[in-house]
Amino acid sequence: MAVSKVAKKVPLSPRVEKVTKQDNSFSNQILILFSAPLLTEELSPVENLSLQEEIDAIASVLEDISHPIAVEIVVKVATSQTLQDVLSHRVKPLIIHFIGHGMRDRYSTALVLEDEVGITRSFSEEELAIALSNQKQSPCQLALLNACHSEKLAQAFIKAGVPHVIAVNAEDKILDVAAQCFSRRLYQALFNQDSVADSFLSSRNAVKLDDKLRKLFNSQTFQQGVNFDQAFQFRLLPQTNHNQSLIIEPADSHQVIYPQWSNTNIPRKDPNFVGRRQEIHQVIKELVESDKRCIALHGMGGIGKTALAYAIAQWLHERDRFQDGVWFISLRDTDSVGTLITKVTQSLELRSFALEKELRNSRVFLILDDLDKLIKKESNELIKLLNSLLEQCPNLRLLLTCRDSLVRDIDCRQQEVYSMGASETRQIFKKYAPLEAQWGDNDDLVEDFNLLVKFLDGYPLPIKLAASYMAETQCTLKMLCEELDIEPLEILDYYSSEERKEISLRITLERSFEMLSVEGQDIFPLLAFFPSGLSRDLARAIWGRSGNKALMELLKFSMAEKSSTASDWRVTLPEPARTYAESKLQKGRGIDYVAPQVLDFYKGNLCDTVLKLFGNGDEKKGQKLLLQENSNLILFLEWGYEHEISSDKICRSARITASLSSYWRWIEANQDPLVRLHLALAAAQRNQDRVGEDLVRNAIATFSSREVFKDVQSLGRESDELKPLEFKAVTVNRSGEIIERETKQTQYFTETLQSPSPSGILGITLDMVAIPGGTFMMGLPEGEGYSSKKPQHEVKVQPFFMGKYLVTQAQWQAVTSLPQVNRELKPDPSYFKGENRPVEGVSWFEAVEFCDRLSHYTGKSYHLPSEAEWEYACRAGTTAPFHFGETITSELANYNANYTYGGGVKGRYQEQTTEVGSFEVANAFGLYDMHGNVLEWCLDDWHNNYEDAPTDGSTWFDDNDNLYQKQGYAVLRGGSWVSSPEGCRSAFRGNYGIRDNPIYYIGFRIVCGVGRILQ
Repeated sequence: MAVSKVAKKVPLSPRVEKVTKQDNSFSNQILILFSAPLLTEELSPVENLSLQEEIDAIASVLEDISHPIAVEIVVKVATSQTLQDVLSHRVKPLIIHFIGHGMRDRYSTALVLEDEVGITRSFSEEELAIALSNQKQSPCQLALLNACHSEKLAQAFIKAGVPHVIAVNAEDKILDVAAQCFSRRLYQALFNQDSVADSFLSSRNAVKLDDKLRKLFNSQTFQQGVNFDQAFQFRLLPQTNHNQSLIIEPADSHQVIYPQWSNTNIPRKDPNFVGRRQEIHQVIKELVESDKRCIALHGMGGIGKTALAYAIAQWLHERDRFQDGVWFISLRDTDSVGTLITKVTQSLELRSFALEKELRNSRVFLILDDLDKLIKKESNELIKLLNSLLEQCPNLRLLLTCRDSLVRDIDCRQQEVYSMGASETRQIFKKYAPLEAQWGDNDDLVEDFNLLVKFLDGYPLPIKLAASYMAETQCTLKMLCEELDIEPLEILDYYSSEERKEISLRITLERSFEMLSVEGQDIFPLLAFFPSGLSRDLARAIWGRSGNKALMELLKFSMAEKSSTASDWRVTLPEPARTYAESKLQKGRGIDYVAPQVLDFYKGNLCDTVLKLFGNGDEKKGQKLLLQENSNLILFLEWGYEHEISSDKICRSARITASLSSYWRWIEANQDPLVRLHLALAAAQRNQDRVGEDLVRNAIATFSSREVFKDVQSLGRESDELKPLEFKAVTVNRSGEIIERETKQTQYFTETLQSPSPSGILGITLDMVAIPGGTFMMGLPEGEGYSSKKPQHEVKVQPFFMGKYLVTQAQWQAVTSLPQVNRELKPDPSYFKGENRPVEGVSWFEAVEFCDRLSHYTGKSYHLPSEAEWEYACRAGTTAPFHFGETITSELANYNANYTYGGGVKGRYQEQTTEVGSFEVANAFGLYDMHGNVLEWCLDDWHNNYEDAPTDGSTWFDDNDNLYQKQGYAVLRGGSWVSSPEGCRSAFRGNYGIRDNPIYYIGFRIVCGVGRILQ
């Protein structure tokens, strides 16, 4: 029988443990205690360990076990308090695994724990023995102490009754690589039910054979390879029989639950980041021990502020210090506070642009990186926003980076970022340079390295450039010093630190540039025209495969950096290299050389991708794509408005502007799209592009009919447009009798539409109700209902807004009067007439066109709900067949009441649609008519069951996600006036909805994504 393996991903949350077993029992739980302090008590740096790699490797091994296992990996920071807490817990883990450092002095050994600000806390043998004392049963079946000198510490576990303890020889240190290798093989063997003794021996053998350890220099043998030295440092204690296996609870299915790197947008780790331990500690200490909630890192360009901010964020998030996440907002080339607000809104998936309101009760660590352009252009607005956030959001912590000290009118702790120290310079250089065995064997090697370190002066970019140059050219250290024209030490001492940095940057850039291929030398200067970075797709579109090869070459020479936060693969210029790149631009190879091809790519690729994402309801990805490309897009569009001359009478800048105008808020937050549209119109006319001219004119007409354009700050101040909504909800028993009436509240916003009428223009409103995010069980359990509603599965849904009512005929007529997007719409398709009756007789394609027109008109992202969104919204936290209980009655819904459900009774069969909301009963979210009246189109393709269905609430499409090329059936939900009670259940799904077939009992309601509500 095939077994489905499930790796269930859960947020990294050291505070939470599930107790699922009876007291004094072992669970299939691996408890990992990790310690990675920053500094010793004497404030000396502590070596960093690859903690997450070891945890991921363990999870990966367990996922690949061939037979079913159910195991949970719980990760906690090893402080003295957490160590005591976990040892006193009544549910005992299968394995306790310590990852960290050990230490010894002349007489004793200790585990190295950490305190809340990252300082070491030695936990001695005696303290460990006290913590393990008074245990009524063994604290675990096996303890693995992956720490140097831990053999003596193992005795405390043995005395506490742990039958198997693996530790490291009291006299030795263990390498990080060896510890990871040993752990991987150990868990694989243990969960394959090998005996502990055999598992231990196979793990030692894995260390003996490890390729990474074979490449390391052995100071004892003066040869490469430390495998055997490392393998024999592990000890299995006590010296008794270990021929039994661990007692692991059997499982019917495969499930490995382990912590994931989530609730953040920062990368897990930069493998090349070293040092800065004191600076990280200073920021952490300030956050913990002072009342300062804003810290600003300042220093010269390229000194490493961004890398330091990442490292601080990673350390905090690894310890789950901020329950609502750690978020990095890149603001390089951002000159508008409005764009800052949109970037924060998009990254944190906030409801509106009112950051103060949205973050008021959130515990968030927010990094605003590279504020220099904002400080220069909108300093007053920036200071105003920062002060407002600090005043109104007591749990918010801000980390800012900029070149100059940000001291004016803000309560902010300033911390200057200085050059790297000599030892850190050496570490960074070795990260990028070839192995030391290739540096040469001349007698002056140490002297040459010291000279190089002085020349580089702790400046990160020249350090990387020099080391990468050495690796790529395979030169020796002496040859490198000669190539860099390094002057004697006494002359270098004569220069100031700033002068040394300028010289080292210029020379390392020049030498690296000289070694580039022709393609690399061509592309490197042009990166100056891509402030948002150059994506691989765009490089390939312009230069073909040679473009991507050139980008890889620039990365190898450290002349470009790969973006760690972009949603695609792209490279950017290191900021100190921008001026040098501009100096290398050749005559005739400026922006005019590349702009036509860039605009052609944006028209064909970017626009199609963005429109498809928003059209399919994936507005978050669409927003992110526009925000990360915005600086490039604006630069090339402005060129196009002024200079584009097209031989094929297609004005690309005009068509791009028209296509993306509905989403302009995510390109230029505070720029009225009409300004750009009028520039685009002139460009289209100059190029005699009639089609482009019509597209722009239609967009101008749409925007001219809206209210006066408002900037993001104004929209934020008006965010109280989210109004309270009071409604009534009921609960019925099995017989359909109302047993409970409740008055509830939620929030909503109103969309106002203009509809032509014989007596003039009418204001038609459309109410959108806030649906909170959450998790629910979708479908029916085994033993109940049809297979099309199975298997029941857990789905996590993000917040969104949904129509309070089904779309009415009045609302339909208002939207049909808006400019066409893809297809015509009949203004009055319904069989049963009435302004407030639901529109029916509309196809799936017509419902999609309705959403597209509304999106273009409002600037928000409207679409049909995904099937998961619909069921989640219908259930509103309930699990009964109907949101109001165990049955349905004709006093609560419009359906074929000649039939009954459960213990319900027959009622009045209306035989037609009824006005929306006429039953005056909503569900717990404030939605009306979720059962009956008309069936509702969903966006998803029909699937016969829920096998492989998405678990994130997204739309489930087959291969083709182009809405207007869809064929076949779409999902229908909710039941209608002709449906039996069974067909109106929350879980019911219909497959008789051919997309292009309008039927008089099918209508729809719409949803709007969070983050798109106030444009």
